[in-house]
Amino acid sequence: MSSDTVRALKRRVARRDNGCCYVRGGEDADELEHIVPVSQGGAARDLDNLGLIHSDPCHREKTAREAVEGSRRAREKKIQKEDRKG
Repeated sequence: MSSDTVRALKRRVARRDNGCCYVRGGEDADELEHIVPVSQGGAARDLDNLGLIHSDPCHREKTAREAVEGSRRAREKKIQKEDRKG
């Protein structure tokens, strides 16, 4: 996605959400974020999947949770693959 597209989407979401963080509700959220990560099937440009988020602590904490979840899914996938080999 081009930086112009990201800026335009961020402006639309900021107007819609009055600049509030979708995680904790505080004002002056500074980043545009996919609520459901694109890697997990979230739509990249769907306004329903975009929200503003504070870079710290909200985005940092969400990213950490997603990393743990991604590792868990990768382990499960590996175990399933090994089970199929039998």
